[in-house]
Amino acid sequence: MTAPTATGHAAAAPVANRPRDIMIQTRASHLRPSFLRLVLILVVLMAGVMQAAVAATAALITYSNPLPFTYESHGQSRSEVRDPCIIRDGDRYYVVFTMHPFSPRDEKHLQDPDQGSSPGIRIYSSTDFTSWRDDGWLVKSSELPENSPYRHQFWAPEIHRFNGRFYLIFTASNWSAKQFNLQEGYYAFIGVADHVTGPYRHITKVPNGPCDTTLFTDAAGAFYLAMPRRDIAVQQVDLSKLEQDAITRVGKEITVATSANDAGMDGPSPEYLEGPWVEHVGARYYLFYAANYGKAGYWTGVATADSPLGPYRKDPRGKIFFGGHLAVFDGPDGRKWFSYRGENANKARGLLCVDPFDIDVEGKVQAKDSLGMPIRTAP
Repeated sequence: MTAPTATGHAAAAPVANRPRDIMIQTRASHLRPSFLRLVLILVVLMAGVMQAAVAATAALITYSNPLPFTYESHGQSRSEVRDPCIIRDGDRYYVVFTMHPFSPRDEKHLQDPDQGSSPGIRIYSSTDFTSWRDDGWLVKSSELPENSPYRHQFWAPEIHRFNGRFYLIFTASNWSAKQFNLQEGYYAFIGVADHVTGPYRHITKVPNGPCDTTLFTDAAGAFYLAMPRRDIAVQQVDLSKLEQDAITRVGKEITVATSANDAGMDGPSPEYLEGPWVEHVGARYYLFYAANYGKAGYWTGVATADSPLGPYRKDPRGKIFFGGHLAVFDGPDGRKWFSYRGENANKARGLLCVDPFDIDVEGKVQAKDSLGMPIRTAP
């Protein structure tokens, strides 16, 4: 029996447990923090998505050809380039090129700085194709000894990365070769470095390597030269003793593309071919070359092969791109890109330009210049 309370009412008997109350309280206690955690996670995720979107938008590269690029040569600001070559390293795009003055030896200019020669090879870089940084000299004429075999006429420099190292290849000469008992004429030279900006050491002459000689490798890492002699020839080269200042050509030099059109190609043949570049894409080798059509302009053509030594077959279109002496680099959007000298007479002649290209399902190169059009591309 329950004892009465002070008010005369019987006190309620204590309840040992209330399962329904406990269940409701338990659900509520679990629901509230779980719901809050879910909301918090959603907020964090949304913030991350928004930040990523903002970052992606901010990182887009916007550019327009010709690029706003200038450099200094013999105390003057210049914008005309020849034979530009861009290579990507990390998030930067490095460019080397033939610097003004572009002339060969001229008695009238031997009293000028560097005897009227191009002053050397200087490298510049950018992350967005619009703001450029001077990264210094790779080779400088005025700092070389008088008997250096490469002291004048620095033409068509390129940088290639193979097996984690950087190879600088360029054309040069010494205008006082006879005085120093050097071989007269201009030839290709190759040097090697651990960093794209150098220093490049063991700069060695390629035996009988003509102007515009380029360097490439096969799938196994063997080195090859592509050389213009009005036609294009290819030959294997041994660089294993480059650090002992020795370069050896291996096997025979094979002519793989001639200035004459292949059978089935329409239109006139170019006067000559120069400025080769070989890009290994998938299982195929793409030999790009500069074709001079006289008054019709300076165009890029391409020939393809399954082997570095050929046989190469030209694209029947002949002219695939209006631009001269290009190089291929890895672009900001995951595609292959061209760097090239603009050829449009009134808008970009002689100025630095870049554009992406694609290879279609048939293996054909598809490209067009974007002269004057603002281009926005992902990094």
